[in-house]
Amino acid sequence: MAIREPWPDAYVQGTTSGLPEGRDYEAFCESIADVYVGVRPSRPTRARFDADFALFDLGPLSMGYISTPGVSGHRDRSSLARIADDALFLNYGLGPWGLQQRGRDWRLRSKRTLLLDNAEPFTVVADPHSRLRLFSLRIPRALLSEHVRSHLSGVDDALAHAPIGAHVAAQMALVDEMLRIGKLSLATAMASAVVGLVNAAAETPDGSSIDRVAQCKAIARTRLGDSTLDLAAIARSVGCSTRTVQTAFAARGETFSGWLRDERLDLAWEMLVAASGTRTVSAIADECGFADVGTFHRGFRQRFGTTPAAAR
Repeated sequence: MAIREPWPDAYVQGTTSGLPEGRDYEAFCESIADVYVGVRPSRPTRARFDADFALFDLGPLSMGYISTPGVSGHRDRSSLARIADDALFLNYGLGPWGLQQRGRDWRLRSKRTLLLDNAEPFTVVADPHSRLRLFSLRIPRALLSEHVRSHLSGVDDALAHAPIGAHVAAQMALVDEMLRIGKLSLATAMASAVVGLVNAAAETPDGSSIDRVAQCKAIARTRLGDSTLDLAAIARSVGCSTRTVQTAFAARGETFSGWLRDERLDLAWEMLVAASGTRTVSAIADECGFADVGTFHRGFRQRFGTTPAAAR
């Protein structure tokens, strides 16, 4: 099944276009089952099920992309009894969509996210007059904090309405962009940052504001390649003063600038190993947010005790 919208790094991709009516629906459900465990779209009452799909391996995470007719998807109690799965999905829609779970009903505009629990019944609500185009980041339960897992409705409220939700959606858009242009290693790093942002979307158990350091780190991980990111920029992103950020990091024996440098160097190491000599050191330094190659070389040697060239 050749897909009409090719994805360079998908391990499964295809389209139901051209398949016999009836078989198109079944082929779609079978093809996406590796990521969308136990989840099925509603069967159309008439007409064909013309759909595209792609699945991606992002290390400990996986991602699915679907483009289907405007029918809702669901996981009901009979599916739960037949197929056990406790992963969570962070869904990012390229059009209006909604989620019904835990007695709540969220309706979102395009390019917003919600977190759903595949261990509980749910319905993903589609607009019947347009196609449902959805990215789903499959997250193992253990990667999310206990507070996220026990306060999913509150997290979804934050994702739907709070500023942190816009950051999560923006990061999912970057993952989408990296997958479209075949930069799987960057997509994987960005997807991991998404998980950090979701954890930051939860409030602490006593109802106080979220962990400021965790919030800063989660947002910064989405912008490691931005050479303009600095203390002042991250403070603006989280809506506080630079002194507040400095104090929060100092309480943990860190500085924001030192942490950011190390994160960028760690990402550069991963990219150097993955590139296997196919990309220049300067290009990787630039993608990791280093405006000056000399600064990158000095920092790399100081952190790893070797040169970028020797790390390949």
